[in-house]
Amino acid sequence: MTTPDGRNLTARTQMTDPRTPHPYIQAQFTHQLEMVRPSRRHAPVPPSPLGYTVRPFRDGDEAAYADLFQLAWPDRGTLTHTRAHALPGGFLVLEHDATALLVASCVAFAPESPAHPADGSLGWLVVDPAHGARGLGTILAATTTNTLVDQSYALPWLGTEDNRLVAIRIYLSLGWQPNLYADGMLERWKAIFARLGRRLVPEDCITPPRREGAHPNPTAYDR
Repeated sequence: MTTPDGRNLTARTQMTDPRTPHPYIQAQFTHQLEMVRPSRRHAPVPPSPLGYTVRPFRDGDEAAYADLFQLAWPDRGTLTHTRAHALPGGFLVLEHDATALLVASCVAFAPESPAHPADGSLGWLVVDPAHGARGLGTILAATTTNTLVDQSYALPWLGTEDNRLVAIRIYLSLGWQPNLYADGMLERWKAIFARLGRRLVPEDCITPPRREGAHPNPTAYDR
């Protein structure tokens, strides 16, 4: 397959396949972890490493994005939902210039959760493990965070799982804070901070009124 600018995607993709996925671990708990970001300050965005380009998702990326997405999660038809609910310009991908592969992505979502009816969210942060340790996740998460800041949401949020330590470390570095919205959250966050080599202190957390009933985001098992 050759792109309009003359790049041979078939040959380059074959050089890098098969791609190694992240180990997928089924969620242990009924309720996701949640983080919020009260700060209205922009997060610092590191420069992209040489050979990588950050850009919006565009028509024609569907298959490449599906390949990337499935490195982290089983694909449950999320792309249609993501495209429908992402903020304008908020669906970002990071392309590896030499292979034209999509190697990272992150999405800024418009408000859609009943638990956060007025606030947008960050979701689906994924980095190809073969391109790890280059700061790609931080670049996209920071850019997505700033997209949410620019919308002036009172309390942007994200959902994640206890085993996603690399992502959680990134979120913490960008000013996101644990949201203790349900019983048992404090204990889970203490365990996570210990695994990160940190000690959880009250100032690290937000404690809103307790919610009753439903999962905070019933349409997504991990975003």
